[in-house]
Amino acid sequence: LCTHEDPPSQVTSRLAVVRQDRPNGHPGRVLGVAHKGFRPLQNREGIRIFDSIFGKGKRVYHTGGYLGAGEVVWVLAELPKNIKVTDKDQVKTYSLFTNSHNGSIAIDFRLTTVRVVCQNTLSLALKEKDNRTFFKRAHQGSYEELQQEVESFFSDTLKAADELETQFKNMLDRKFDDNLIKTYIENLFPEPTKPARADVDSRVQNLYQARVQKTKEAHSQISNLRLTGKGSNIKGVKESLWGTFNAVLEFIDHHEKNSGNNIASNLFGIGAALKRKAFDLALGYLQ
Repeated sequence: LCTHEDPPSQVTSRLAVVRQDRPNGHPGRVLGVAHKGFRPLQNREGIRIFDSIFGKGKRVYHTGGYLGAGEVVWVLAELPKNIKVTDKDQVKTYSLFTNSHNGSIAIDFRLTTVRVVCQNTLSLALKEKDNRTFFKRAHQGSYEELQQEVESFFSDTLKAADELETQFKNMLDRKFDDNLIKTYIENLFPEPTKPARADVDSRVQNLYQARVQKTKEAHSQISNLRLTGKGSNIKGVKESLWGTFNAVLEFIDHHEKNSGNNIASNLFGIGAALKRKAFDLALGYLQ
């Protein structure tokens, strides 16, 4: 990597990651800039490892995609474990594989769920130390050992899915009245703090008011989805913590707008982080 000048100056601490299937000058040729120790995990090899463990040649793939010019790729594969909250309310489990070619995301495998009646998604990576639902490795080139490590993770993931089924059922059994719902939503979407300059700077005031309005709309939509959202008509859901939790997931997945790719955001971006916070808050009501 060097500066575009004459003579060029070398950038010795960084490397450009370049697509060799794009011609010189192509806007998508350079995927990003990474540290000198960065070694790409090629798409073909990453998917080969993933399929040898999670797919084994079977038709298990739900969806997949890439961001930008291919700097981040991801694929979702169904696991051989379904969660049965009730006879009419089932959740499918998946493994989400994410890889980046620009150093923005590590090699990442995580347990992900999709509620059948509404397609609400939840990517579980609540705690870095929980290696049953979350596996991450740096791009350092030692990929020979990666397959063995992921095989061990796969076994642990299936055990974690059993625990998750118990937690979802406990959420359904946990009755949730209007006061608890209000507190839960406000903790998840707290009202913004008014900036000190809001009273003297109209631009700051307008931005603050817009954030307040967006927060109020989120509160209102989630409260409404608890009563009318997909799956709310299933017996016991509407009045339970499970119903409120899924109202939040439905809002983020299907109603909230973000500036990027909605699917990617909901699986491993801003939306995913917010849903993990919602799950963590919900577990607090089960203790």
